[in-house]
Amino acid sequence: MGPSARWGITDADITWFVTLWTLSSAVCIPVLAKLGDIFGHRKMLRLAVIAVLVGVCFVAYSNNYSLVLVGRILTGPLSVWLPLEIALVHDRIAGERARKSVGLLISFMTVGVVAGMLVSGVIAGLERNFTMVLLVPAIITALCVFVVFLLVPESTVRSKSTVDYLGFLGLAASMITLLLALSGIQKYGISSPQVLVPLLTCGVITVAWVWWESQTACPAIDLRLVRSRLMWPPYLTAFLFGIVTLGSQTVITTFLAAKPKVVGFGFAMAPGNISLLTAGDTLTACVAAATFAYLARAIGMRGVLLVGVTFLATANLLLIFANDQMSLVVLSLIFIGTGSGLLLGALPSLVAELSPADQTGIASGIYNSLKTLGGAVGGAIFGVIMASTVISGSGAALSSYKMVWIIGVAALCLCVVSLLFMRQQKPPANAIAITEYPEVKRPDSESVH
Repeated sequence: MGPSARWGITDADITWFVTLWTLSSAVCIPVLAKLGDIFGHRKMLRLAVIAVLVGVCFVAYSNNYSLVLVGRILTGPLSVWLPLEIALVHDRIAGERARKSVGLLISFMTVGVVAGMLVSGVIAGLERNFTMVLLVPAIITALCVFVVFLLVPESTVRSKSTVDYLGFLGLAASMITLLLALSGIQKYGISSPQVLVPLLTCGVITVAWVWWESQTACPAIDLRLVRSRLMWPPYLTAFLFGIVTLGSQTVITTFLAAKPKVVGFGFAMAPGNISLLTAGDTLTACVAAATFAYLARAIGMRGVLLVGVTFLATANLLLIFANDQMSLVVLSLIFIGTGSGLLLGALPSLVAELSPADQTGIASGIYNSLKTLGGAVGGAIFGVIMASTVISGSGAALSSYKMVWIIGVAALCLCVVSLLFMRQQKPPANAIAITEYPEVKRPDSESVH
């Protein structure tokens, strides 16, 4: 029995299954990451894994769709696992060892995504009991609970910052209204009230939130740090990287599946073959993420990021000018995997290195949020572009695909510009000496033993 029959829902109802998780994730990342800096990253990681376990059990056992949606909201903290783990790594080790560890974290996470997709497909094909299929992630999450409670040590550094409740509330409201606006663009149109009202609301809330965060002594997000020359280049790169990669995930899939006899382009590939190519692309990213630290030893972190951006830009150029040759399309996928892996490994590691020792969690959380937000913005923009040239029964025109890839190249060029503002440096002991950047002051912190 599938989800529609079990829960009695329509295709429109299913969209909330994804939307509510995205909204919950957007709120949980900065909140739990900041609370980790204040109260301990392991405490927040324990809370996050328990919430996810309860959420997946709700989804597996509930016959009421409202309870299923509650479960999806509870699984939102899954997105903050990685920022908290990166903070824990940088609390214990530093320099190249920390970079290698973060690279392995990203690599294993990516392998897990691929394995999860493959295993879930096999289980769904073999097991007719829908509850049993949904219990698989619950079993895996239970193993994570065991590891986090028994094997993960607590971080030793605490921020003396207090909890900025109003700041967190404003940030959550701003993120939710923005994501609601972005999610409605393709469905309702950019000029519809369903998009304009939440977008304008987001603008008003954001202005008020920025004013509050600039005035309060212990802000939820230290905007001075975010906009400093220390941090804004990697943060802007993360946002643009999200636009290019997360925002265009479905574009290459639909291009490969397009039938040249019908639309004049594409390769009419079966879903299974597309999955194999995608898996190969993902595994390439795993290798690049796991090995970026070795490359950084030779050319520095900025060099690694520039190499990753170059791979992605080259891939997009190949797709623009040589999309009719299968060998070059496959080469572009290899380049995408390599470039994405380098950026996925190096960016969060660099952000953690550059942040003050007592703000590692929130610094990593902001990176994750900006990357995800970039994906949402890119998805909305690319969705409108693809829908603008749809011909009934034929799909989008080749010009739409090319426009997506052109925007990707432009965004990656902006990445290069932003990275050129970043100072080249050697691996620090934990965080770079804040005195090198007088516009940012390290807040008081304390060690907890």
